[in-house]
Amino acid sequence: MRVIFLNSWFGKAGKPFFDFIKSESSKMDIFCFMEFTPELASEMSNILKYYSCFVEKGAFFKPFKITDCQVIFTRKNLEILSSGRINLYTDFLVSTGFASYVVVKNGGENINIVNVHGKSIPGHKLDTPARLKQSMTLINFLKDKSGLKIIGGDFNLMPNTKSIALLEEAGYRNLIRDFDIKETRNRLSWEQ
Repeated sequence: MRVIFLNSWFGKAGKPFFDFIKSESSKMDIFCFMEFTPELASEMSNILKYYSCFVEKGAFFKPFKITDCQVIFTRKNLEILSSGRINLYTDFLVSTGFASYVVVKNGGENINIVNVHGKSIPGHKLDTPARLKQSMTLINFLKDKSGLKIIGGDFNLMPNTKSIALLEEAGYRNLIRDFDIKETRNRLSWEQ
């Protein structure tokens, strides 16, 4: 099974973003997007026509006049056992902080996929009580679930925080560390 987690940045990258999704759609089973809008989900449904779409709405950002959503697209041949939302942070008017999930059956095995958009404020990406709590909420949500467990997304955390260590201590692999990823941002975020 192939899964991709991508902060879509509300589609601001334009054509390169859509071209990337089109090129990956032939080999991907599940797409997990953060920073999506309902309109972008509708547009993406035209590209990903062989996928089911699960949308969870978050904050309405007044300055940008957009509703922040998380969207998961699953290949239609996958059996969906459940889907929904996990609240990680309650002040949606000023900060993101929620996760969406799907549980799929693949080859007789349950696969629990959690798509995280962690608390974005403050912007330093270091531990705060709310960020430590969001890691524990994720761990507790999945602890009694059977099958494979995958947590991914935009955690809004630096890799060496206690919030990330909590996930590792609970038995989750840290692929950023395992693959020695040096940077998870690109020129689009640097030039903003």
